[in-house]
Amino acid sequence: MTAQELRSRTHILGAGLIGSSVGIGLVAEGWDVTIEDADAQAQTLAQSIGAGGQLGAAEPELVIVAVPPSATPSVVAHALDTWPGAVVTDVASVKAPIAAAADSTGHGDRYVGSHPMAGRELSGGLAAQGDLFKARPWVICPNGATSQAVERVRAVAHALQCDIVQMEAAAHDAAVARVSHAPQVAASAVAAALGPLHADDVALAGQGLRDVTRIAASDPKMWADIARLNRSALIATIDHIIGDLEDIRDADDVGEAVTDLIERGRLEVARIPGKHGRPQRAWTPVTVIVPDVPGQLVRLLGEAAAVGVNVEDITIEHSPRQPVGLTTLHVLPSRAEELARALTDNNWEIAAP
Repeated sequence: MTAQELRSRTHILGAGLIGSSVGIGLVAEGWDVTIEDADAQAQTLAQSIGAGGQLGAAEPELVIVAVPPSATPSVVAHALDTWPGAVVTDVASVKAPIAAAADSTGHGDRYVGSHPMAGRELSGGLAAQGDLFKARPWVICPNGATSQAVERVRAVAHALQCDIVQMEAAAHDAAVARVSHAPQVAASAVAAALGPLHADDVALAGQGLRDVTRIAASDPKMWADIARLNRSALIATIDHIIGDLEDIRDADDVGEAVTDLIERGRLEVARIPGKHGRPQRAWTPVTVIVPDVPGQLVRLLGEAAAVGVNVEDITIEHSPRQPVGLTTLHVLPSRAEELARALTDNNWEIAAP
């Protein structure tokens, strides 16, 4: 099929963050998209922000199921029965149980599992973004689908400018337990451990705690669904983490045990893809003391751009009791000294490394 033919008449079931973001992105690419939700207000909101129109008499060629994970298997099965000419996919982060539900209908050749590896701490259509998936992995699990069905789903990921990864459903579920589901549980456990602390104690938190707990603000109901669907792979990963922590707790030399864990962690974190999915690179940090005044951060970035230095990443640390914050600009090592010198000449204070 041509690119134009693969631009399927698409119906989205579910107008939350992911469903609405898919709709906005596809509409922007010229696709014919409709969207519905069991919640009439969510459906109206999604349609009003450009995520799709109202389903008419014409049957969809592609159905994207974007409902909560616990409901996905039954909704996928219902969609396969309701639209016998349509390819059905979904965006849930667990794939094997949904593939089994699709196969049980006898129409598994029209079901293609997919999983866009993107999201936000916020939920609902109001948080939707048409570029949410850009340059992010979109996993496709063909299962027993026809090649034509797989191509229709690949066209969605291609239109949204994703990095398409194809793998089997069971392998996908084992992998995401390690790279997505267990990190959520671990981040929430670290955040929950703050419970006994007084507010003044929590105020001591630095960027390290913020980095580790950033995703702890996620929707608990959605994650409960995911945990139930991917229980065995999640438990296996948690057992692995617990084993490492028990080794530290029980070690005769806790420092040696921590050293071993950190060294192994350093090796593995280097394998995590960096900017735009490329291999990580060793940026050099330039940390600047920035007054807590409107416009200062914009001015800082503008002056970095003025000397032709590209900021590869940025981190901000701000104590609630201080009138200044620490903004770290991560740049190519060859440009760090030049940037620091230029900022100092413009009266910025560079923090000690």
